[in-house]
Amino acid sequence: MVLVKNTEPVAIDLLVRQFENVPVAVVILITVGVGIFIGYALALSVIMTSKAEARLLRNENKKVSDEINSLRNIAVDEGVYEDDDEEE
Repeated sequence: MVLVKNTEPVAIDLLVRQFENVPVAVVILITVGVGIFIGYALALSVIMTSKAEARLLRNENKKVSDEINSLRNIAVDEGVYEDDDEEE
């Protein structure tokens, strides 16, 4: 409805180029299209950054968990060997 009612021509003055007699409907469509593209690009950038950060945190979490498990096993093994030495 908005595009049908806005048919009068306008002049567009960009920094590098000027356009004469462009219908307002075309300007609206191009502006909305560019806005959707920019929004999609920004959202994609945020999603990719978040996924990369999540991947790094998962790797760090796995390293820390492995280290905790190895330290826990060392403490258990030392306790078993200390009990064997005391019994002999």
